[in-house]
Amino acid sequence: MANTYRRDGGRVRGRPSNIRRAAASGAIALMLTSLTGCFLLEGPSPRTPERTAPVEPETAPEFMPDGSATDNLPYFTEVLRQYSAGDGPVEGQPIVNAVAESGFDKSAMSVSFDESKTGYAADSIFVSVRIGPDCLLGQIAAEGRGFAAEAEPAIGPDQDVCLIGETRPIDW
Repeated sequence: MANTYRRDGGRVRGRPSNIRRAAASGAIALMLTSLTGCFLLEGPSPRTPERTAPVEPETAPEFMPDGSATDNLPYFTEVLRQYSAGDGPVEGQPIVNAVAESGFDKSAMSVSFDESKTGYAADSIFVSVRIGPDCLLGQIAAEGRGFAAEAEPAIGPDQDVCLIGETRPIDW
């Protein structure tokens, strides 16, 4: 047991008061919180990379029906740029239709869902076109209507998957 003393010098045996214990615990918690905050603030701060909007090409890229995904990437990028610059809805069906109308094979496409499983509108729509062993991958964001496009190898056991996860059936 801890010893405590009275003001008149007499000794009292027993435990420290609950108030003292609470004050000590609070002081320790405050000190640890302060120290933790210092450690979290130290070190390099993350930098957000600058994003540059793709500019309209001087000469319009052309669709190459027999070309590879890499050959058709400039054209695919331009299709997505034009769609994102317009006022069409950022939804799977109109985006797939725009890509198909530009010459790409609709049966080789995949598209993400318009809504999450909880019923919220998708933040962006992903669309892909498989061309041989490679894929053209595109994304159009609902907010700000930004877009991105790239060519990557197909994945999966049969090397035939462009978008990972469950995709929406293209049945129209």
